[in-house]
Amino acid sequence: MDPQLTSIIVPPEELGQIETCLLRLVDDTGSNYALLLDKSGQVVAFQGDGERQHITALGALIAGVFASSREVARLLRERDFRASFQQGVRENLFIALIEEQWILCTIFSRGTHIGLVKVFTKKATSELATILGRVRQQQHRRDELFGSSFHTSMEDTIDLLFRD
Repeated sequence: MDPQLTSIIVPPEELGQIETCLLRLVDDTGSNYALLLDKSGQVVAFQGDGERQHITALGALIAGVFASSREVARLLRERDFRASFQQGVRENLFIALIEEQWILCTIFSRGTHIGLVKVFTKKATSELATILGRVRQQQHRRDELFGSSFHTSMEDTIDLLFRD
Protein backbone atom coordinates (compact mmCIF):
# COMPACT_ATOMS: atom_id res chain seq x y z
CA MET A 1 0.00 0.00 0.00
CA ASP A 2 1.27 3.49 -0.84
CA PRO A 3 2.03 5.22 2.49
CA GLN A 4 1.00 8.54 1.02
CA LEU A 5 -2.57 7.33 0.51
CA THR A 6 -3.18 5.80 3.92
CA SER A 7 -5.71 7.32 6.26
CA ILE A 8 -4.23 9.60 8.85
CA ILE A 9 -6.21 10.60 11.90
CA VAL A 10 -5.69 14.24 12.84
CA PRO A 11 -6.10 14.69 16.62
CA PRO A 12 -8.37 17.56 17.77
CA GLU A 13 -5.49 19.72 19.04
CA GLU A 14 -3.63 19.60 15.72
CA LEU A 15 -6.89 20.05 13.80
CA GLY A 16 -7.48 23.24 15.78
CA GLN A 17 -3.99 24.46 14.89
CA ILE A 18 -4.58 23.65 11.22
CA GLU A 19 -7.90 25.49 11.20
CA THR A 20 -6.28 28.50 12.89
CA CYS A 21 -3.54 28.55 10.26
CA LEU A 22 -6.10 28.35 7.43
CA LEU A 23 -8.22 31.11 8.98
CA ARG A 24 -5.13 33.32 9.28
CA LEU A 25 -4.35 32.66 5.61
CA VAL A 26 -7.90 33.63 4.60
CA ASP A 27 -7.78 36.77 6.76
CA ASP A 28 -4.27 37.85 5.71
CA THR A 29 -4.98 37.47 2.00
CA GLY A 30 -8.64 38.46 1.91
CA SER A 31 -9.37 35.11 0.27
CA ASN A 32 -12.78 33.49 0.09
CA TYR A 33 -11.58 30.24 1.60
CA ALA A 34 -8.66 27.87 2.08
CA LEU A 35 -8.63 24.08 2.04
CA LEU A 36 -6.14 21.53 3.27
CA LEU A 37 -6.43 18.24 1.41
CA ASP A 38 -4.59 14.98 1.37
CA LYS A 39 -3.34 13.93 -2.07
CA SER A 40 -6.39 11.75 -2.63
CA GLY A 41 -8.62 14.84 -2.37
CA GLN A 42 -10.01 14.16 1.10
CA VAL A 43 -10.64 17.47 2.89
CA VAL A 44 -8.65 17.58 6.14
CA ALA A 45 -9.84 21.09 7.08
CA PHE A 46 -11.16 24.27 5.53
CA GLN A 47 -11.90 27.84 6.54
CA GLY A 48 -13.95 30.47 4.78
CA ASP A 49 -17.35 30.85 3.23
CA GLY A 50 -17.70 27.48 1.45
CA GLU A 51 -20.46 24.94 2.09
CA ARG A 52 -19.28 21.49 3.21
CA GLN A 53 -20.85 19.56 0.32
CA HIS A 54 -19.33 21.97 -2.21
CA ILE A 55 -15.95 21.81 -0.45
CA THR A 56 -15.84 18.00 -0.56
CA ALA A 57 -16.43 17.88 -4.33
CA LEU A 58 -13.99 20.73 -4.86
CA GLY A 59 -11.31 18.92 -2.86
CA ALA A 60 -11.52 15.83 -5.04
CA LEU A 61 -11.35 17.87 -8.24
CA ILE A 62 -8.43 19.99 -7.02
CA ALA A 63 -6.45 16.85 -6.14
CA GLY A 64 -7.11 15.57 -9.67
CA VAL A 65 -5.94 18.83 -11.22
CA PHE A 66 -2.80 18.78 -9.11
CA ALA A 67 -2.06 15.15 -9.99
CA SER A 68 -2.47 16.01 -13.69
CA SER A 69 -0.11 18.96 -13.43
CA ARG A 70 2.51 16.77 -11.75
CA GLU A 71 2.23 14.31 -14.63
CA VAL A 72 2.72 17.19 -17.07
CA ALA A 73 5.87 18.11 -15.13
CA ARG A 74 7.14 14.55 -15.45
CA LEU A 75 6.53 14.53 -19.21
CA LEU A 76 8.40 17.83 -19.52
CA ARG A 77 11.25 16.30 -17.52
CA GLU A 78 10.65 18.80 -14.74
CA ARG A 79 11.47 17.53 -11.30
CA ASP A 80 8.15 18.72 -9.96
CA PHE A 81 5.44 21.36 -10.08
CA ARG A 82 5.00 22.29 -6.43
CA ALA A 83 2.45 25.05 -7.03
CA SER A 84 -0.28 25.84 -9.50
CA PHE A 85 -2.30 28.97 -10.29
CA GLN A 86 -5.71 28.85 -11.96
CA GLN A 87 -7.20 32.17 -13.07
CA GLY A 88 -10.96 32.52 -13.53
CA VAL A 89 -13.31 35.34 -14.39
CA ARG A 90 -14.50 35.78 -10.79
CA GLU A 91 -12.27 33.56 -8.67
CA ASN A 92 -8.71 32.28 -8.74
CA LEU A 93 -7.06 29.25 -7.16
CA PHE A 94 -3.55 28.97 -5.86
CA ILE A 95 -2.57 25.39 -5.05
CA ALA A 96 0.61 24.37 -3.20
CA LEU A 97 2.02 20.97 -2.26
CA ILE A 98 3.01 20.34 1.35
CA GLU A 99 5.57 17.58 1.98
CA GLU A 100 4.48 15.34 -0.92
CA GLN A 101 1.30 14.31 0.92
CA TRP A 102 -0.96 17.32 1.38
CA ILE A 103 -2.32 20.10 -0.80
CA LEU A 104 -3.15 23.62 0.31
CA CYS A 105 -5.61 25.47 -1.90
CA THR A 106 -6.48 29.14 -1.52
CA ILE A 107 -9.51 30.44 -3.43
CA PHE A 108 -9.66 34.19 -3.85
CA SER A 109 -11.38 36.88 -5.89
CA ARG A 110 -9.89 38.77 -8.81
CA GLY A 111 -9.39 41.77 -6.53
CA THR A 112 -6.82 39.92 -4.42
CA HIS A 113 -3.22 40.19 -5.61
CA ILE A 114 -1.59 36.83 -6.47
CA GLY A 115 1.74 37.97 -4.99
CA LEU A 116 0.09 38.47 -1.61
CA VAL A 117 -1.46 35.01 -1.80
CA LYS A 118 1.90 33.42 -2.73
CA VAL A 119 3.73 35.07 0.18
CA PHE A 120 1.17 34.10 2.80
CA THR A 121 0.69 30.63 1.32
CA LYS A 122 4.43 29.99 1.64
CA LYS A 123 4.24 30.98 5.31
CA ALA A 124 1.17 28.77 5.84
CA THR A 125 2.72 25.74 4.10
CA SER A 126 5.72 25.96 6.40
CA GLU A 127 3.51 26.11 9.50
CA LEU A 128 1.25 23.31 8.24
CA ALA A 129 4.25 21.12 7.38
CA THR A 130 5.35 21.32 11.02
CA ILE A 131 1.89 20.45 12.33
CA LEU A 132 1.36 17.65 9.81
CA GLY A 133 4.81 16.26 10.55
CA ARG A 134 3.76 15.83 14.19
CA VAL A 135 0.52 14.17 13.06
CA ARG A 136 2.46 11.75 10.86
CA GLN A 137 4.83 10.86 13.74
CA GLN A 138 1.88 10.24 16.08
CA GLN A 139 0.25 8.02 13.43
CA HIS A 140 3.48 6.07 12.95
CA ARG A 141 3.75 5.49 16.72
CA ARG A 142 0.09 4.33 16.84
CA ASP A 143 0.68 1.95 13.93
CA GLU A 144 3.75 0.47 15.66
CA LEU A 145 1.88 0.13 18.95
CA PHE A 146 -1.18 -1.62 17.55
CA GLY A 147 0.31 -3.39 14.52
CA SER A 148 -1.56 -5.28 11.84
CA SER A 149 -2.72 -8.10 14.16
CA PHE A 150 -4.72 -5.60 16.22
CA HIS A 151 -6.35 -4.18 13.08
CA THR A 152 -7.21 -7.67 11.81
CA SER A 153 -8.68 -8.63 15.18
CA MET A 154 -10.67 -5.40 15.31
CA GLU A 155 -12.03 -5.94 11.77
CA ASP A 156 -13.02 -9.52 12.66
CA THR A 157 -14.85 -8.31 15.76
CA ILE A 158 -16.70 -5.64 13.80
CA ASP A 159 -17.65 -8.24 11.16
CA LEU A 160 -19.05 -10.49 13.88
CA LEU A 161 -21.09 -7.67 15.40
CA PHE A 162 -22.61 -6.54 12.12
CA ARG A 163 -22.99 -9.77 10.19
CA ASP A 164 -26.35 -10.58 8.64
